[in-house]
Amino acid sequence: MSYQPPEWPQIIAHRGDSGRAPENTRLAIERAIELGVDMVEVDVRMTKDGVPVLLHFERLEHTTTGNGLVADQTWEEIQRLDAGAWKGSQFAGERVPSLEEVLDLTRGSVPLNLDFQISDAVAPGIEAVREAGLTDDVVVSGCQVECFEIMAEATNEITTILNLDDLPPGIDPAEARAVAYRSIGKAMALGAAGINLHYKLVDAALVAQAREVGLGVWVFVIDDEKDFAQLIDIGVASVTTNWPARMLALVGDRTSPGTGRSKA
Repeated sequence: MSYQPPEWPQIIAHRGDSGRAPENTRLAIERAIELGVDMVEVDVRMTKDGVPVLLHFERLEHTTTGNGLVADQTWEEIQRLDAGAWKGSQFAGERVPSLEEVLDLTRGSVPLNLDFQISDAVAPGIEAVREAGLTDDVVVSGCQVECFEIMAEATNEITTILNLDDLPPGIDPAEARAVAYRSIGKAMALGAAGINLHYKLVDAALVAQAREVGLGVWVFVIDDEKDFAQLIDIGVASVTTNWPARMLALVGDRTSPGTGRSKA
């Protein structure tokens, strides 16, 4: 596992600076880099002809001018779509980027966090990272058990975090918390570097237990400053947010070395 996280809690821009710009676009990623975040998280899906692209939803209607399933469109067809106008007329003209394009965009500027939305995107996505020579600068956080199985030996060179986002709807809160605790043992068995889970499942005892066995606790998605402060206080390793500027303002000098800021 090559990626070396900073000693302070990381602030991860969810789908780029998605509170202010259309998610998973070049603009959102560029704005996140300008803010000085510690990492940028993006979603990865596959086109019909096998190109990994940045889209969260399986249907194009959510964030583009297209219709239908992402998997039914070729890369050429995806490139024709507007991926910004849904967020506001000022963003019209933004396009859906490929993973290859985004790897080039973030190279040397910020680590990239990949959330594979479908299993078919895992192998091509990992290959793109390898071909770009960026295994030290990429983390896979949207990874459940099937993802680990597909990655196989690649988990030894690309830092991989076990994602706990598949809890059934309406699950009893106490059982959900128990599942979160059990994920620590599962992550150890899989060789994960940490666990990635909804912030409401996290408490101080879980963080302490994970840290005792060398696992970081990564949490999503936090947009409330009070929740953010509480999570930082109990020692989470990473916080993913749609509003990175708000959270960066709360941590003062404790940030990424690449931005001229230093640990508090």
